[in-house]
Amino acid sequence: MGGTTTDVCLIVDGRAEIRSDRNLGERPLRMPMVAVDSIGAGGGSIARLDLGTLRVGPDSAGADPGPACYGRGGTAATVSDANLILGYLDADRPIGGTIRLERGAAEQALKPLAVEIGVGIPELALGIVRVANASMARALRRVTVERGIDGRHCALLAFGGAGPMHAVELARSFGIRRVIVPQYSSAFSALGCLTAEMSYSRQQTVRMASTEWDGQRLGRIRAAMMAQLAEPFQAAGQASPLVSEVALVRYSGQSYAVEVFDPDLGNPERLGAEFQARHEALYGFATEEPWELVALRLSLSAPREHRPEGAGAGEGEAAGPARETLCWFDAGGPVPTSRYERDTLAEGRRLTGPAIVEDAWSTVVLPPGATLEVDRSGHLHIEVGEAA
Repeated sequence: MGGTTTDVCLIVDGRAEIRSDRNLGERPLRMPMVAVDSIGAGGGSIARLDLGTLRVGPDSAGADPGPACYGRGGTAATVSDANLILGYLDADRPIGGTIRLERGAAEQALKPLAVEIGVGIPELALGIVRVANASMARALRRVTVERGIDGRHCALLAFGGAGPMHAVELARSFGIRRVIVPQYSSAFSALGCLTAEMSYSRQQTVRMASTEWDGQRLGRIRAAMMAQLAEPFQAAGQASPLVSEVALVRYSGQSYAVEVFDPDLGNPERLGAEFQARHEALYGFATEEPWELVALRLSLSAPREHRPEGAGAGEGEAAGPARETLCWFDAGGPVPTSRYERDTLAEGRRLTGPAIVEDAWSTVVLPPGATLEVDRSGHLHIEVGEAA
């Protein structure tokens, strides 16, 4: 979760899902890409009344002027303003050492909407956060339930500047029991780009009916794809890249295809059985109707031999909270909440909510009932528990 969007992707067995039927700006884009579901719910998303209903996003205050609490001329009520009012963000702690948040500006931005609804400013802030979380929960359902996965058995990996603030309450609302906040969570996307393995993919339309199987034609298509994909690896001195293969299969006349990983292209009967099993897992049924191989996707990759090491967890004796502030977690009123510096948390340190963990760029909210433990790499493992 960043300033304008929340982006959700499902990782199964260490592999991100790749789809070729994604949409950008409500326009279909028929090319393979990581199956990220993006919604307009970020720190800058604007709250408003729509036919008497509180809505958050997709319109955003953007980077300029940004949320009102940034003090750069913004006047609309945003998610970041709500998080500041609730005490999750700290007005006395400059973000990145440069941006000092203005609580008064956030109050002025929320006040007209609070008056219109007939609630107090803190109650409105709670409502804004809950509406944003509900939008994110719908995105989670799209990448899990609609893919035949019970998301309650997953862990939620939370990153981006705003992700760890919302992760525990989002997980609770969805039924997820565990949240992981990686070290360098605010820069996790950039770190991923830096450490990503060398990888190239190509997808080729085939359109081969199961009743007219042509193994020789498939062999020629696959060989041509392999030759093209191997060129950059040969140029980089990578002699033996890893190969993964996906067959996109559908029933004849269907408009969508199902991915079958590591298919046996030399055995169409087995491929058909794998397709039927996958179709039943995703959509709840399978038939004996004719099917066709729509396309073939090949990926070659070379894992990095050396990955940069993080700073790890803090060292030394258990450091106490830097200070204590008041935070709102429900309409019952604010409660005293300890605030910790993340780089002082040593391996094995456990915290019980309510607590806030901060670094220069990100804030982790641990509401009442949740517990946190730090591993040797500095990642935070949170058992979300239940709200009091």
